[in-house]
Amino acid sequence: MPNENENTNEIVPQSPFEQIRHTDEAGDYWLARELMPLLEYNKWQDFDMAVQRAIEDCAKSGRTIGEHFEVFTDVRKNPKAGGRPMKDYRLTRYACRLVVMASRTQGDVAAQARTYFSDKVEEAETFSDPKEAFLAWRERAILAFVAEGYSVEWAKQRADDILTRNALTHEWSVRGIKPKEYPILTNRLHMGSFGLSIDDHKGFKGFAVTYRGKKLVYKGDLPPAMTMTELALNTLANTIARELHVRNDSFGFHEIAGDVNVAGQIVGDTRRQIEAATGRPVVSSRNMLKEPDGGLWGQLPAPDKPLDD
Repeated sequence: MPNENENTNEIVPQSPFEQIRHTDEAGDYWLARELMPLLEYNKWQDFDMAVQRAIEDCAKSGRTIGEHFEVFTDVRKNPKAGGRPMKDYRLTRYACRLVVMASRTQGDVAAQARTYFSDKVEEAETFSDPKEAFLAWRERAILAFVAEGYSVEWAKQRADDILTRNALTHEWSVRGIKPKEYPILTNRLHMGSFGLSIDDHKGFKGFAVTYRGKKLVYKGDLPPAMTMTELALNTLANTIARELHVRNDSFGFHEIAGDVNVAGQIVGDTRRQIEAATGRPVVSSRNMLKEPDGGLWGQLPAPDKPLDD
């Protein structure tokens, strides 16, 4: 759930990694089986291999493995009554950072996970207020996007888009959605919002293609290539879908998909209103990865303009 500041009553969204944080007398910790779906793993065996690689890295760094990785079994996590207990790990902040580094997760999820756990290690003694930690992450993310050539306005929208997306997928993870169903729901939400699939949207922006077997696929993530308006609608879609899940207390693929359909319809109607008002389509062929809208580079003088002394 979001945090509420007592003085301002401002709702501050939480990272999904913050939402699965546990605390006891020994400090903060995370459970590997709760971390697994957030890092987009479908099988425990595959994720366990990533944890083992992280344990090896911990040993190489000279740290005590037992202080950061505690293996245990928990019958409550076994979906089959009467079955054997399921293996899990209790992970410290440092252990989580090593697991993320050892995982095969890519794109936005990996970027936010690396940022969150790295920041948290550094901020553990600096920030006691979750709002301060959240603002520090957002500020760093914005600066990173600006350094890549994006405008401050785009960078702010992109940071918010990452947070709303991860808040949405966290709701899916606790409401009975399997990781393999995430792409189905994501594409359904995108279709309703933009009137075309994610792959078609990538193709329109000229993404590079590759082949997975005989299937043609587009390389890369779509949101970093979106324009400001596209990002704003993407953020709105994530926000509305999550709000519907919470309000309706939805559970399971059928109910979650119903919420996603409604959210997509709402955002699709908004998109059409924008298009009617502006006289041009929202879906743009401009690829912001290739043509960012400013950032630090946009503040430089033109090549033929002399620098001020």
